[in-house]
Amino acid sequence: MNEKSLANWRESPAKQAVFDFVAAITDPTSPDYLSPPDRVAVFDNDGTLWTEQPVYAQLMYALDRAAELGHPTTLQELHQGGMPALMQLLTLSHTGMTTDEFDEACRRWLASATDPRFGRHYPELVYQPMLELLSFLAENDFSCWIFSGGGTDFMRAWATDVYGIPPHRVIGSVGETELRTGANGPELVKKGVQIVNDGAQKPSSIHRHVGQRPILAAGNTDGDLAMLQWSAAHPGRTLQLVIQHTDAEREYNYDRDPILGSGTAELYAAATADGWTLVDMARDWLTVHPPVATSAPVRA
Repeated sequence: MNEKSLANWRESPAKQAVFDFVAAITDPTSPDYLSPPDRVAVFDNDGTLWTEQPVYAQLMYALDRAAELGHPTTLQELHQGGMPALMQLLTLSHTGMTTDEFDEACRRWLASATDPRFGRHYPELVYQPMLELLSFLAENDFSCWIFSGGGTDFMRAWATDVYGIPPHRVIGSVGETELRTGANGPELVKKGVQIVNDGAQKPSSIHRHVGQRPILAAGNTDGDLAMLQWSAAHPGRTLQLVIQHTDAEREYNYDRDPILGSGTAELYAAATADGWTLVDMARDWLTVHPPVATSAPVRA
């Protein structure tokens, strides 16, 4: 293995676990060898591949979009209103436009909005070590997929530019669309949220879109537990990565996601019982976010 492949991973059991796993899967003489079509890796997005605190970037987009439409909403109002208020906000900010219009609106926002703490565009707050992991896996003929509770169309507006993962491998919560004929011909109009891709829904989504059980899965909260368990039940050698947010200085220190409320107790218990690999940000990563000069842009 090329030691430079994971340059921003400290020498630790987590890094060694990744190298050992990939070596075993890709060595034709290994009893764990799998051909490239069977090398499927799945990743949560929020909190696993990029920063999700203090609130999801997609929620910030929704708040800005609602204000733009003349319906300003505050985070306090969302917390007070709970899930009904959140769904109302998403309906207002994510529907009633074509898929092309939504993609354009997302790209405009992503190219201009900045995170209040770091002062950087949101796609620049991806995790450099995880970018390296995605590249390392791709170099070894893995197909990498994202299965997230975030919106599919929102993620596809930037994930391919940033992660190098094609749109059909980016799967999140989805809504209905309606085909209509507009001035430019056939177009799809976005409607309300239909499937929230979290918890037990993730293995179902993997089965629907991939058609086979992954051999590697990575997540950070109990909302990802079912996906990691589904991967671990593969009959061959597998790897489960649990991202731990332990670095308040360079990112955040927390054990519960900001909106859906998923904790980590069940995930950590499973990791301990089944020997999954814990990735401690403070301990295992040399850096968290990419250098400013090399951050991937998003096409506006």
